[in-house]
Amino acid sequence: MIQSVERAMEILEILKGSPKGMGVSEIANQLGVAKSTAHRLLMTLESGSYVRKVGKDSLYCLGLKFLEMNQVVVDSLNVVEIARPHLEKLSKESGEIVHLVMLDGNELLYIDKVENSSTIRIYSQIGKRAALYCTGVGKAILAKYDEEQLDDYINHNSFHKYTEYTLTTPEELKTTLKEVRNNGFAFDNQEHEIGIRCVAAAVFDSSRKAKYGISITGPVSRMIDQHLETYIPKLTETADNISRQLGYRK
Repeated sequence: MIQSVERAMEILEILKGSPKGMGVSEIANQLGVAKSTAHRLLMTLESGSYVRKVGKDSLYCLGLKFLEMNQVVVDSLNVVEIARPHLEKLSKESGEIVHLVMLDGNELLYIDKVENSSTIRIYSQIGKRAALYCTGVGKAILAKYDEEQLDDYINHNSFHKYTEYTLTTPEELKTTLKEVRNNGFAFDNQEHEIGIRCVAAAVFDSSRKAKYGISITGPVSRMIDQHLETYIPKLTETADNISRQLGYRK
């Protein structure tokens, strides 16, 4: 019985690498078993929708059951739990506050925050909301919108001037987002709160959507360009690592 389970798992691994499908004889050869044995295993897997036949040659490929299973796995992922060790490492390396946010409609929701002894008190709190256009994480996410999505966002949101540095026109926002796309990261240069600067990057989920973002945030006196040169590679690497753990594949 155990050997049959092992062989069934081997079949699934073989088919995972053959998206166009494989015939019974080819599968049997790779398994090193008789064609009748491979056929019996495939029939069992087919009855559970783990494999299916495709094309006029009735080649076997992975079944639709895996779509269902994939969604269950994705739904069970806890982004805060996954991201937390990465955020702690990034905060320790930078010495600044590190945020994790989630896109919720046309706003950001702060879902985690890592501080250390040298950080200062700022606006953000877990559970608080913020606008996209005036935050680093918001702009990092907006930069991943296509033209239609961006226009829809602009048409349904007003631009409140939080500080003298806040972007307040669609033209300013679009120009800034072009820079974000080219760079792969975004800044908040005192646009939401005077004295506070941050650099941010988008985080993707398994559907290849930028649903999350992370940022390094600190006072302008410490978030100077020479420090940011060392922070930015760590930030983008952290965002990539979290994205991969959430199932994102380029």
